[in-house]
Amino acid sequence: MIEDVSGKKMNALTVFSMAIRYLKDDLLVEVKKALLNVKNDDVDWVLTVPAIWNDAAKQFMREAAQRVTYIECCV
Repeated sequence: MIEDVSGKKMNALTVFSMAIRYLKDDLLVEVKKALLNVKNDDVDWVLTVPAIWNDAAKQFMREAAQRVTYIECCV
């Protein structure tokens, strides 16, 4: 759980997944302005993390990104 400035708590994995999804969706909007008919499947998505992160932090980001992919596939 993470807490915002007003004290409201939310699941950290949900927050990170939502942030990744926003960045992905915003990038697709901008790319579509320049290139017509670009689809999500046309892009190879890569999420990098600092090498100094421990394995648990890397796994957390992997799970957050996979949640975005799962939502895309299953909705």
